[in-house]
Amino acid sequence: MMKNNRLPRLFAGLGLMLALGCSTKSPTAPAQTPSNPVPPPTIISTTVTVSVSPTSLATDSTTPATVTVHASNSDGSAVANGTQVTLTTSLGGFGSLGSGTSSVTLDLINGQATAALFPSSTVGVATLRAVLGNSVGVNSIEFRAATEFFLSSVEPNQGTPNGGTVITINGGGFKDPVRVLIGSTPAVVQSVSGSRIVAVTPRLGDPLAVLPLAVPVSVTIRANQSDAKSDTLPNGFIYASSGGGTLQPSIVSFSPTSGANEGGTRLTINGDGFGSPVQVLFTGPSSGGGGNISLEATVVSSSQTQVVVLTPAAVGFGSGFANQDVTLTVKNVSNGLQADASLRFHYGTKVHITSMGPGAGSYLGGTHVTIFGSGFSGPVAVSLGGLGQQVLSVTGSEIIFQTAGILVTQCPASGFVTAAGVSVVNIDTGDGDTAGSLGFQYLVPLPVIFGINPNTGSTNASATITGQNFSTNVQVLFGGATGSAATIVSSTASSIVVKVPPAPPGFVFNTQACDGNSDGIPGGTQPIPTPTSITVINLNGTGCTGTLTNAFTMVPPSSPCTGDTSVPPVITPQCSDGIDNDLDTLIDFPADPGCTSAADNSEAP
Repeated sequence: MMKNNRLPRLFAGLGLMLALGCSTKSPTAPAQTPSNPVPPPTIISTTVTVSVSPTSLATDSTTPATVTVHASNSDGSAVANGTQVTLTTSLGGFGSLGSGTSSVTLDLINGQATAALFPSSTVGVATLRAVLGNSVGVNSIEFRAATEFFLSSVEPNQGTPNGGTVITINGGGFKDPVRVLIGSTPAVVQSVSGSRIVAVTPRLGDPLAVLPLAVPVSVTIRANQSDAKSDTLPNGFIYASSGGGTLQPSIVSFSPTSGANEGGTRLTINGDGFGSPVQVLFTGPSSGGGGNISLEATVVSSSQTQVVVLTPAAVGFGSGFANQDVTLTVKNVSNGLQADASLRFHYGTKVHITSMGPGAGSYLGGTHVTIFGSGFSGPVAVSLGGLGQQVLSVTGSEIIFQTAGILVTQCPASGFVTAAGVSVVNIDTGDGDTAGSLGFQYLVPLPVIFGINPNTGSTNASATITGQNFSTNVQVLFGGATGSAATIVSSTASSIVVKVPPAPPGFVFNTQACDGNSDGIPGGTQPIPTPTSITVINLNGTGCTGTLTNAFTMVPPSSPCTGDTSVPPVITPQCSDGIDNDLDTLIDFPADPGCTSAADNSEAP
């Protein structure tokens, strides 16, 4: 009966719950869905990038690189004009040559700002870092060894005595301002790059001069500056006539002056009076005896002032002057007139190295070096001191390669490591040459300490060491090469901020006498500030060190007076010393009325 009575009440309760819209799942209130939901906040980030042009500068360059900082927001909006970005460099300086700063603050305009970066005297890679809030952009620029200044050739090397010939002077290490002399007359310089000068020849100064006339070409770089340099190509340019009549050949120069025994060397003969057809002969003594023999070259092209030929072979049947000097003759076939060159042509190995430059660069590699000679034919293999090098370009007379870095396991005291001997091999033929007398100096920067500021302090004091050639990873020791290592706070190539370490084990502070027991007698000793040396060690693999002797005065952590064992002397008062101190014939107490007691120290009344 009880069960039947509970059923109606159960159904009634369910009906009430359904009518009220209740849920049996949870007693919490139903979720409300807003008609206009609020979107989550948009996070805007800023991207900073750094570009640099050019990406490489010689350490002696007077022209800066342009560093450009770009900033953009992630939502596409523009970065506000006037927003400041901090740009730093680990080498070189912004703003001026030789005295620039390593950090500069720039104002962004339309999301961009630029700065001029001048090279340092240190060879290496400078890290460029732009910081805007929490955003950072990074790039780098190479500061390579200064290019050696030299002249190699003039193209074309001849022209009319009326002037106006546009010539290109080839070489290296060219820097503005540039002065060019053709003979003794200035030429008009049109453009200058590191390896080429374009100029216009002047009129020949002597109208009665006998043509053809070879004159020197002189170049002065950094003209009228304290670091000006000059170089000259003797007979670098030929003033040639253009008149008619019977042509009498004359040879002013030819290049190259040597070639392979197998022949085929392309030879350019400069002069005047060359007719057409023209014949070029190479004459020398036959190795089989019987006097001289002459071999005819193959003429590639000819004009009145220039003949280009391929040299005949000096080996084979009927040819007997291999590895010898021979006479070069140009003959006009139409009139039989001929001329001999004043210099002789040398037959020898197919590949011949004559010189190389520059002769020094960073041990990290990256220096562009030119090998001069003849018989080069790409592809070629180049080795320097037995180490293979990266070849950049090849012509018949020049090879440009980029030096490979070397491993330096022990710091050279001289600051450089010499690689002796350069070799070139034409890969397709196997012909090659080695110049053992030529070498290259890999420069290893030695750290140099200028000073420290402040130059005195105690443990944990901050100090800044200035100098040059510090690597990005350094160790600083106080107390010389075996001293205590300081904590590095920050470092650049020219500045290191450190925390002064405790005095190294075994370091003995200077001392001074002191009165430890206040008896008026300085019988003890106490430590006083003492000079010590600072050593910087480059931890970039070279281990090179620099030391500045007694550069910093270390303050002892404490300076107690110790060891004072002096005993004050016992002083007997005058009134009990048995002496007539006041010379009144009365001695001591109580005989002398001037004494009030035996402890009185004055017998005088």
